Amino acid sequence: MSLRYNYNLSSVMNNKQKTKINYQKSGVNIARADKLVSSLKSGKSINDKSVLSDIGGFSSLYKINSKIKDPVIVSGTDGVGTKLKIANKLKIHKYIGQDLVAMCVNDVITSGAKPLFFLDYLATSKINQSIHSDVLKSIKNACYKCDMSLIGGETAEMPGMYHKDDYDLAGFCVGIVSQKKIISPRNVKNGNIILGLPSSGFHSNGFSLINKLIDTKRLKLNKVFQKKNIGSVLIKPTKLYYKILDALKKEVRINGLAHITGGGITDNVPRVIPKNLSASIDLSSLKIPNIFRYIQDLSRMNDLEMLHTFNCGIGMIVIIDQKELTKADTIFKKNKYPYKIIGQIINRPKKEKIIYVN
Repeated sequence: MSLRYNYNLSSVMNNKQKTKINYQKSGVNIARADKLVSSLKSGKSINDKSVLSDIGGFSSLYKINSKIKDPVIVSGTDGVGTKLKIANKLKIHKYIGQDLVAMCVNDVITSGAKPLFFLDYLATSKINQSIHSDVLKSIKNACYKCDMSLIGGETAEMPGMYHKDDYDLAGFCVGIVSQKKIISPRNVKNGNIILGLPSSGFHSNGFSLINKLIDTKRLKLNKVFQKKNIGSVLIKPTKLYYKILDALKKEVRINGLAHITGGGITDNVPRVIPKNLSASIDLSSLKIPNIFRYIQDLSRMNDLEMLHTFNCGIGMIVIIDQKELTKADTIFKKNKYPYKIIGQIINRPKKEKIIYVN
Protein backbone atom coordinates (compact mmCIF):
# COMPACT_ATOMS: atom_id res chain seq x y z
CA MET A 1 0.00 0.00 0.00
CA SER A 2 1.40 3.35 -0.97
CA LEU A 3 0.57 6.74 0.48
CA ARG A 4 0.67 9.89 -1.55
CA TYR A 5 1.02 13.35 -0.06
CA ASN A 6 0.05 16.50 -1.87
CA TYR A 7 1.87 19.47 -0.27
CA ASN A 8 1.17 22.83 -1.85
CA LEU A 9 3.20 25.50 -0.01
CA SER A 10 1.24 28.40 -1.50
CA SER A 11 -2.05 26.96 -0.28
CA VAL A 12 -0.74 26.67 3.28
CA MET A 13 0.62 30.23 3.56
CA ASN A 14 -1.68 33.10 4.29
CA ASN A 15 -1.30 35.77 1.64
CA LYS A 16 -1.02 38.44 4.31
CA GLN A 17 2.05 36.72 5.78
CA LYS A 18 4.12 36.52 2.61
CA THR A 19 6.40 39.50 3.38
CA LYS A 20 9.97 38.41 2.73
CA ILE A 21 12.21 38.01 5.78
CA ASN A 22 15.82 37.83 4.68
CA TYR A 23 19.10 38.07 6.65
CA GLN A 24 19.17 41.87 6.43
CA LYS A 25 15.60 42.23 7.72
CA SER A 26 16.49 39.99 10.65
CA GLY A 27 19.10 42.58 11.63
CA VAL A 28 22.31 41.33 10.02
CA ASN A 29 23.88 43.42 7.27
CA ILE A 30 26.78 41.63 5.55
CA ALA A 31 27.70 44.66 3.43
CA ARG A 32 27.98 46.79 6.56
CA ALA A 33 30.37 44.26 8.11
CA ASP A 34 32.46 44.12 4.92
CA LYS A 35 32.74 47.91 4.91
CA LEU A 36 33.91 47.92 8.52
CA VAL A 37 36.62 45.31 7.91
CA SER A 38 37.82 47.09 4.76
CA SER A 39 38.47 50.21 6.86
CA LEU A 40 41.34 48.30 8.52
CA LYS A 41 43.36 48.32 5.30
CA SER A 42 44.32 51.97 5.83
CA GLY A 43 46.70 53.31 8.47
CA LYS A 44 50.00 52.08 9.86
CA SER A 45 50.94 48.41 9.97
CA ILE A 46 54.21 46.55 10.30
CA ASN A 47 55.76 44.86 7.26
CA ASP A 48 55.68 41.32 8.58
CA LYS A 49 56.81 38.88 5.90
CA SER A 50 55.75 35.96 8.09
CA VAL A 51 52.08 36.79 7.49
CA LEU A 52 51.01 34.59 4.57
CA SER A 53 47.33 35.54 4.37
CA ASP A 54 45.22 38.67 4.11
CA ILE A 55 42.45 39.64 6.50
CA GLY A 56 39.14 38.27 5.24
CA GLY A 57 39.93 34.58 4.73
CA PHE A 58 38.58 31.66 6.70
CA SER A 59 41.81 31.36 8.66
CA SER A 60 45.08 33.23 9.15
CA LEU A 61 48.50 31.91 8.19
CA TYR A 62 51.77 32.80 9.91
CA LYS A 63 55.22 31.36 9.20
CA ILE A 64 57.37 30.75 12.29
CA ASN A 65 60.87 32.26 12.20
CA SER A 66 63.24 29.30 11.85
CA LYS A 67 66.11 31.29 13.41
CA ILE A 68 64.61 30.90 16.89
CA LYS A 69 66.13 27.88 18.62
CA ASP A 70 63.75 25.55 20.48
CA PRO A 71 60.73 27.81 19.79
CA VAL A 72 57.82 27.76 22.22
CA ILE A 73 54.47 29.24 21.25
CA VAL A 74 52.91 31.46 23.93
CA SER A 75 49.24 32.43 23.78
CA GLY A 76 46.86 34.61 25.74
CA THR A 77 43.27 35.79 25.54
CA ASP A 78 41.32 38.45 27.41
CA GLY A 79 38.64 41.10 27.11
CA VAL A 80 38.01 44.63 28.32
CA GLY A 81 35.22 43.82 30.75
CA THR A 82 32.82 46.45 32.03
CA LYS A 83 35.10 49.32 31.04
CA LEU A 84 33.02 49.11 27.86
CA LYS A 85 30.14 50.64 29.83
CA ILE A 86 32.30 53.69 30.54
CA ALA A 87 33.19 53.99 26.84
CA ASN A 88 29.51 53.88 25.92
CA LYS A 89 28.50 56.44 28.55
CA LEU A 90 31.25 58.82 27.45
CA LYS A 91 30.78 57.98 23.74
CA ILE A 92 34.57 57.62 23.50
CA HIS A 93 35.71 54.43 21.76
CA LYS A 94 39.08 55.41 20.26
CA TYR A 95 41.10 53.99 23.19
CA ILE A 96 39.27 50.77 24.00
CA GLY A 97 41.08 48.78 21.30
CA GLN A 98 44.41 49.49 23.01
CA ASP A 99 42.88 48.22 26.25
CA LEU A 100 42.08 44.96 24.50
CA VAL A 101 45.53 44.53 22.96
CA ALA A 102 47.33 45.52 26.15
CA MET A 103 45.39 43.10 28.34
CA CYS A 104 46.49 40.23 26.09
CA VAL A 105 50.01 41.34 25.17
CA ASN A 106 50.97 42.33 28.71
CA ASP A 107 50.11 38.78 29.79
CA VAL A 108 52.00 37.06 26.98
CA ILE A 109 55.23 39.02 27.46
CA THR A 110 55.49 37.99 31.14
CA SER A 111 56.95 34.68 29.91
CA GLY A 112 59.62 36.54 27.93
CA ALA A 113 57.82 36.08 24.61
CA LYS A 114 57.80 38.39 21.62
CA PRO A 115 54.21 38.97 20.46
CA LEU A 116 53.77 37.80 16.87
CA PHE A 117 50.16 38.38 15.93
CA PHE A 118 46.75 39.31 17.26
CA LEU A 119 43.15 38.42 16.48
CA ASP A 120 40.05 40.20 17.73
CA TYR A 121 36.40 39.33 18.23
CA LEU A 122 33.77 42.08 18.26
CA ALA A 123 30.12 41.24 18.89
CA THR A 124 27.28 43.74 18.75
CA SER A 125 23.59 44.10 18.01
CA LYS A 126 24.17 46.25 14.94
CA ILE A 127 27.41 47.51 13.42
CA ASN A 128 27.86 51.23 13.93
CA GLN A 129 30.52 52.38 11.45
CA SER A 130 31.55 55.35 13.56
CA ILE A 131 31.88 53.46 16.84
CA HIS A 132 33.27 50.19 15.63
CA SER A 133 35.75 51.63 13.14
CA ASP A 134 37.20 53.63 16.07
CA VAL A 135 37.51 50.39 18.02
CA LEU A 136 39.17 48.42 15.22
CA LYS A 137 41.55 51.25 14.34
CA SER A 138 42.54 51.44 17.99
CA ILE A 139 43.28 47.70 17.96
CA LYS A 140 45.39 48.04 14.84
CA ASN A 141 47.34 51.04 16.19
CA ALA A 142 48.08 49.21 19.43
CA CYS A 143 49.34 46.20 17.48
CA TYR A 144 51.63 48.55 15.55
CA LYS A 145 53.03 49.92 18.82
CA CYS A 146 53.91 46.34 19.82
CA ASP A 147 55.58 45.47 16.47
CA MET A 148 52.84 42.90 16.02
CA SER A 149 50.52 42.00 13.14
CA LEU A 150 46.74 42.18 13.33
CA ILE A 151 46.28 38.99 11.38
CA GLY A 152 42.52 38.44 11.52
CA GLY A 153 39.38 38.55 13.59
CA GLU A 154 35.62 38.30 13.66
CA THR A 155 32.89 40.93 13.69
CA ALA A 156 29.50 39.49 14.59
CA GLU A 157 26.11 41.19 14.38
CA MET A 158 23.73 39.48 16.81
CA PRO A 159 20.44 41.38 17.03
CA GLY A 160 18.55 40.49 20.17
CA MET A 161 21.71 39.52 22.08
CA TYR A 162 22.93 43.08 22.67
CA HIS A 163 21.05 46.32 23.37
CA LYS A 164 21.36 49.23 20.92
CA ASP A 165 25.06 50.29 20.73
CA ASP A 166 26.30 47.79 23.32
CA TYR A 167 29.15 45.58 22.16
CA ASP A 168 31.69 43.16 23.56
CA LEU A 169 35.34 42.55 22.74
CA ALA A 170 37.75 39.66 23.08
CA GLY A 171 41.33 39.41 21.93
CA PHE A 172 43.80 36.63 21.20
CA CYS A 173 47.57 37.13 21.17
CA VAL A 174 50.20 34.62 20.07
CA GLY A 175 53.88 35.09 20.82
CA ILE A 176 57.10 33.09 20.69
CA VAL A 177 60.09 32.55 22.93
CA SER A 178 63.12 30.28 22.90
CA GLN A 179 62.66 27.58 25.53
CA LYS A 180 65.97 28.52 27.15
CA LYS A 181 64.80 32.12 27.60
CA ILE A 182 61.41 31.47 29.20
CA ILE A 183 60.80 33.61 32.30
CA SER A 184 59.30 31.33 34.94
CA PRO A 185 58.88 31.21 38.75
CA ARG A 186 61.83 28.85 39.12
CA ASN A 187 64.15 31.78 38.27
CA VAL A 188 62.99 33.85 41.27
CA LYS A 189 65.26 33.61 44.33
CA ASN A 190 65.32 34.83 47.90
CA GLY A 191 66.75 38.35 48.03
CA ASN A 192 65.59 39.39 44.55
CA ILE A 193 64.28 42.93 44.35
CA ILE A 194 60.85 43.92 43.09
CA LEU A 195 60.46 46.85 40.71
CA GLY A 196 57.12 48.46 39.91
CA LEU A 197 56.37 50.06 36.54
CA PRO A 198 53.63 52.70 36.69
CA SER A 199 50.15 52.17 35.29
CA SER A 200 48.35 54.81 33.23
CA GLY A 201 45.41 54.64 35.62
CA PHE A 202 42.81 51.96 36.25
CA HIS A 203 43.71 50.09 33.05
CA SER A 204 40.88 47.57 32.47
CA ASN A 205 40.20 46.14 35.90
CA GLY A 206 37.92 47.04 38.80
CA PHE A 207 35.29 48.64 36.59
CA SER A 208 32.43 46.57 37.97
CA LEU A 209 33.02 48.39 41.24
CA ILE A 210 33.43 51.73 39.48
CA ASN A 211 30.21 51.21 37.53
CA LYS A 212 28.45 50.36 40.80
CA LEU A 213 29.64 53.68 42.23
CA ILE A 214 28.22 55.42 39.16
CA ASP A 215 24.91 53.55 39.35
CA THR A 216 24.51 54.48 43.02
CA LYS A 217 25.38 58.12 42.17
CA ARG A 218 28.45 58.20 44.41
CA LEU A 219 30.66 58.83 41.38
CA LYS A 220 29.91 61.20 38.51
CA LEU A 221 31.78 61.05 35.21
CA ASN A 222 31.58 64.81 34.68
CA LYS A 223 33.03 65.67 38.09
CA VAL A 224 36.38 67.49 37.97
CA PHE A 225 39.10 65.95 40.12
CA GLN A 226 42.49 67.70 40.32
CA LYS A 227 41.73 69.71 37.16
CA LYS A 228 40.78 66.59 35.20
CA ASN A 229 37.38 65.25 34.28
CA ILE A 230 36.75 61.90 36.01
CA GLY A 231 35.52 60.41 32.74
CA SER A 232 38.75 61.28 30.94
CA VAL A 233 40.77 59.66 33.72
CA LEU A 234 38.74 56.44 33.66
CA ILE A 235 38.85 56.02 29.87
CA LYS A 236 42.66 56.29 29.63
CA PRO A 237 43.90 53.15 27.85
CA THR A 238 45.88 50.36 29.46
CA LYS A 239 49.62 50.91 29.15
CA LEU A 240 51.59 48.71 26.74
CA TYR A 241 54.77 47.39 28.37
CA TYR A 242 56.26 45.46 25.45
CA LYS A 243 58.78 48.05 24.23
CA ILE A 244 60.36 48.86 27.62
CA LEU A 245 60.53 45.21 28.67
CA ASP A 246 62.01 44.22 25.32
CA ALA A 247 64.75 46.83 25.81
CA LEU A 248 65.28 45.69 29.41
CA LYS A 249 65.61 41.97 28.76
CA LYS A 250 68.31 42.55 26.13
CA GLU A 251 70.63 43.86 28.85
CA VAL A 252 69.22 42.54 32.13
CA ARG A 253 68.37 39.05 33.35
CA ILE A 254 64.70 39.23 34.33
CA ASN A 255 63.68 36.57 36.85
CA GLY A 256 59.99 37.32 37.02
CA LEU A 257 57.27 39.49 35.49
CA ALA A 258 53.74 39.99 36.79
CA HIS A 259 51.01 41.87 34.94
CA ILE A 260 48.89 43.60 37.62
CA THR A 261 45.31 43.02 36.54
CA GLY A 262 42.20 41.84 38.40
CA GLY A 263 43.15 40.92 41.94
CA GLY A 264 45.78 43.66 42.07
CA ILE A 265 49.26 43.20 43.46
CA THR A 266 47.89 40.84 46.11
CA ASP A 267 46.80 38.12 43.67
CA ASN A 268 49.14 38.61 40.73
CA VAL A 269 52.63 38.78 42.25
CA PRO A 270 52.34 35.36 43.96
CA ARG A 271 51.59 33.81 40.55
CA VAL A 272 55.21 34.32 39.43
CA ILE A 273 57.18 33.27 42.52
CA PRO A 274 57.90 29.79 43.95
CA LYS A 275 55.69 28.40 46.70
CA ASN A 276 58.49 28.55 49.30
CA LEU A 277 58.95 32.32 48.82
CA SER A 278 56.90 35.45 49.49
CA ALA A 279 56.85 39.00 48.22
CA SER A 280 57.45 41.71 50.80
CA ILE A 281 55.96 44.98 49.53
CA ASP A 282 56.80 48.37 51.05
CA LEU A 283 53.53 50.29 51.16
CA SER A 284 55.31 53.63 51.59
CA SER A 285 57.12 53.12 48.27
CA LEU A 286 53.87 52.53 46.37
CA LYS A 287 52.52 56.04 46.92
CA ILE A 288 49.03 55.12 45.70
CA PRO A 289 47.90 57.87 43.26
CA ASN A 290 45.23 60.31 44.43
CA ILE A 291 42.62 59.14 41.94
CA PHE A 292 42.73 55.68 43.52
CA ARG A 293 42.42 57.28 46.96
CA TYR A 294 39.37 59.16 45.71
CA ILE A 295 37.71 55.92 44.60
CA GLN A 296 38.74 54.37 47.92
CA ASP A 297 36.99 57.16 49.79
CA LEU A 298 33.80 56.76 47.75
CA SER A 299 33.77 52.98 48.19
CA ARG A 300 34.87 52.97 51.86
CA MET A 301 37.38 50.18 51.18
CA ASN A 302 40.52 49.80 53.26
CA ASP A 303 44.05 49.62 51.81
CA LEU A 304 44.16 45.83 51.68
CA GLU A 305 40.86 45.73 49.78
CA MET A 306 42.15 48.34 47.35
CA LEU A 307 45.36 46.37 46.73
CA HIS A 308 43.20 43.31 46.07
CA THR A 309 40.98 45.14 43.56
CA PHE A 310 42.96 47.76 41.59
CA ASN A 311 46.52 48.07 40.31
CA CYS A 312 46.89 51.11 42.62
CA GLY A 313 49.36 52.79 40.27
CA ILE A 314 51.56 49.79 39.41
CA GLY A 315 50.79 48.01 36.13
CA MET A 316 53.75 45.65 35.80
CA ILE A 317 56.11 44.04 38.33
CA VAL A 318 59.71 43.21 37.40
CA ILE A 319 61.77 40.88 39.62
CA ILE A 320 65.57 40.94 39.21
CA ASP A 321 68.77 40.11 41.11
CA GLN A 322 70.14 42.96 43.21
CA LYS A 323 73.29 42.97 41.08
CA GLU A 324 71.22 43.70 37.95
CA LEU A 325 69.78 46.93 39.35
CA THR A 326 72.50 49.25 37.99
CA LYS A 327 72.04 47.96 34.44
CA ALA A 328 68.25 48.14 34.79
CA ASP A 329 68.45 51.71 36.08
CA THR A 330 70.56 52.67 33.03
CA ILE A 331 67.98 51.19 30.63
CA PHE A 332 65.08 52.94 32.35
CA LYS A 333 66.88 56.28 32.35
CA LYS A 334 67.91 55.90 28.71
CA ASN A 335 64.27 55.34 27.77
CA LYS A 336 63.06 58.04 30.19
CA TYR A 337 60.87 55.43 31.84
CA PRO A 338 59.98 55.79 35.55
CA TYR A 339 60.08 52.87 37.96
CA LYS A 340 60.06 52.22 41.71
CA ILE A 341 61.75 49.72 43.97
CA ILE A 342 58.75 48.49 45.92
CA GLY A 343 59.95 45.39 47.75
CA GLN A 344 61.92 42.17 47.77
CA ILE A 345 61.52 38.40 47.65
CA ILE A 346 61.88 36.68 51.03
CA ASN A 347 61.58 33.18 52.48
CA ARG A 348 57.93 32.54 53.15
CA PRO A 349 56.83 33.00 56.76
CA LYS A 350 53.93 30.64 57.51
CA LYS A 351 51.40 30.72 54.65
CA GLU A 352 51.59 34.35 53.60
CA LYS A 353 52.13 34.70 49.85
CA ILE A 354 52.50 38.46 50.08
CA ILE A 355 53.36 40.73 52.98
CA TYR A 356 52.67 44.45 53.10
CA VAL A 357 54.98 46.43 55.37
CA ASN A 358 54.75 50.13 56.27
